[in-house]
Amino acid sequence: MTRMQREPVAPLTPASSVPGRSSHPAPWRALRAWIASPPVREPLAVFVLSRGLFLLLTYFGVILFNSQLHGPHPSFLHQLLPAWNNAPLLLGNRRWDTEWYLGIAQQGYGWKRDAGTSPAAFFPLYPLLIRAGVALTHRSYIVVALVVSNLAFLAGLGYLWRLAERETDRTVAGRTALYIAVFPTALFFFAGYTESLFLLLSVASFFHMRRRQWLLAGLFGAFASAMRVTGVLLVLPLVYEYARDRNFSPRAILSGTGLLGAALVPVGLLTFMVYLQQTVGDALAFTHSQVAWQKIFTPWLWAGLLESFRQIFVVQPWASFYQAHNVINLVLGGLFLALSYFAARQLPRAYGIYLAAFWLVTLASPAIAGGYPVPLISLSRYILTLFPVFLYMGMLGRRQAVHDAYLVLAVGMLALLTVQFVNGGWVI
Repeated sequence: MTRMQREPVAPLTPASSVPGRSSHPAPWRALRAWIASPPVREPLAVFVLSRGLFLLLTYFGVILFNSQLHGPHPSFLHQLLPAWNNAPLLLGNRRWDTEWYLGIAQQGYGWKRDAGTSPAAFFPLYPLLIRAGVALTHRSYIVVALVVSNLAFLAGLGYLWRLAERETDRTVAGRTALYIAVFPTALFFFAGYTESLFLLLSVASFFHMRRRQWLLAGLFGAFASAMRVTGVLLVLPLVYEYARDRNFSPRAILSGTGLLGAALVPVGLLTFMVYLQQTVGDALAFTHSQVAWQKIFTPWLWAGLLESFRQIFVVQPWASFYQAHNVINLVLGGLFLALSYFAARQLPRAYGIYLAAFWLVTLASPAIAGGYPVPLISLSRYILTLFPVFLYMGMLGRRQAVHDAYLVLAVGMLALLTVQFVNGGWVI
């Protein structure tokens, strides 16, 4: 018998190798490639891991710190989200700044609280985004506030990574994103506060500024100045960068678009001032209302620092509530003040200009009226958006001992303050 000859069978060819054919659509492949790129992958990984940490701390912090071994054990499921509204179900209506932003989103600026504090102290861009988000999604105000804050933080991390890579390298960029995400007060990047959005806008302004995209830098600066008064300080490094790019030649400066970009920066603040004049009759109400928080203006920039020392060592009892809060603000604030000096020496001059302006404005308005017990109130939160310092810290992290020490101390304090916050406590 003869064996039948078989015709040779062509090997199977994967669909992806056949011209014009693919197992995945081209847009999907492009999206996967984009996500896998370091400028996206690394900030996204930091974002996901840090959000996971906050969810774990919320779950265990709310349940374990509000339960007793020998007693009823109810479900806390419906109290996990309100915990980031600063636990109104657990400890009454304590929402700190989140309460103000949600109130403005719902009612505008024509109201005050019994203590005389006014919403005019809080800038409008974040409440406007919350209000728009509620109108579009029909979700609750606190849900939209958290979504806006976290999406802004993700975008801010992306911009920060790219800016740090531009100034240094990819390794430093990765550490910079990680360090800012686990800073002891980084819980405010998750909460219904303005830190995330201000970080995004200020870093984006700097990023485009360094790329000589003057109009984009000015546009982001304009939005930043509608977030808080320190946003208007972005005009200073922008003007410097533009003048340097034009070799400080007056004729060259006048012929470009940099001055227009710089002129955009204060537009956000000026628009808010016009609105305040029309609604409450005081264009400077955002400044005047600070008196209710015991803040004053002083040319003695060291006044708040000295008063903090006095509160810690003289006024407050040892191991007391206000002593602990003063220690946190003084140690973190003092550390960042010192690091700002070294960052200004290491980074391009525009960063030093921005840092100097920030500290001049911040230290000139301590809360020392009437013997207020926390002179540097909220300083540990304000420095959270001081991204040039985190960029410099990313450079210091090249030393393994510095890197390890920072992560251990920062994550430990972050966990402690987050649990305090979700249980309705005052953090800083």
